Amino acid sequence: MGKNNESIWITWENQRRTNELAAALGVPLYKYLSSQRYLIRVWLLSLRTSLKLLLTRPKRVIVQNPSIVLATVACFMKPLLGYTLVVDRHSNFRLERAHLPSLKEKVFQLLSRYTIRRADLTIVTNEFLKNVLESWGGRGFVLQDKLPNLALAERIELAGRANVVFVCSYSGDEPVTEVIEAARLISPSIVIYITGNSGKLPKQIRDAAPSNAIFTGFLDEKNYQSLLYSADVVMVLTSAEHFLLCGAYEAVALGRALIVSRTNDLMDYFHKGVTFTENNAPDIAKAIEHAIDDRRRLESETIDLARELSDTWRTRFTLLTQMIESL
Repeated sequence: MGKNNESIWITWENQRRTNELAAALGVPLYKYLSSQRYLIRVWLLSLRTSLKLLLTRPKRVIVQNPSIVLATVACFMKPLLGYTLVVDRHSNFRLERAHLPSLKEKVFQLLSRYTIRRADLTIVTNEFLKNVLESWGGRGFVLQDKLPNLALAERIELAGRANVVFVCSYSGDEPVTEVIEAARLISPSIVIYITGNSGKLPKQIRDAAPSNAIFTGFLDEKNYQSLLYSADVVMVLTSAEHFLLCGAYEAVALGRALIVSRTNDLMDYFHKGVTFTENNAPDIAKAIEHAIDDRRRLESETIDLARELSDTWRTRFTLLTQMIESL
């Protein structure tokens, strides 16, 4: 697409996928971030987004979803300003909650279908979600994450004989307590580093964790990359189907042995250099021991996988560029 003043990308979050894809497309990226409480944040960011669209009057707008509210604002403004709208939807469908009777979920699902129908193109990470959105009247395209360039990574000394990094955000789909229990089942010389804001975890669980489970807290980009690079194994777990997780891409980019949950999309996409596990403590412990014992072979396979995924991504990205240009 090239750099131009006719296209803009707006996001309300700082995510690696958005940064990488906007740069690859050559589209100016505007990050509107706020630490205010939810309703105030949504109001302020909606206002900033609307003003930007009104003042810029671009011919093409790309937005990231999440946030569903940002996508809704962009859809609402679309007929007023006449731009083409592309929504990078990731995996933000919350299909597992669609049956819940809460008003919050009903509003989310209503806005979800509205934004899919109003957008000219919605980008998702797998064929299942593409089929879902097209059954709702949208037009979809599948593009997984680009393998990131983690140039800040440096080798650092870690505490264990062998070291595992569990990439964690403490969301409800991540088996955090099971990972802590798995740490009790493996050798104390194997240390599990658990990333993310551990304040989201109840204090009694943190205090009762074994000594080989280390909570890193939030890490800046350099320290985070260096931790992944220095680990023997990177572990990324979820109970949610139809998700491809950023931590898995990061592990592959760094050539680390990888453990992921046994979900269909993760098994299909990350099919080399990977140990799969169920999300219970005994299976997680066995997966950690296996990945450490077989680390050299897994790392070699991960390097092969990185080449394969990069080639696939470039092919898909070329098709995406052509599709966006044709809108």
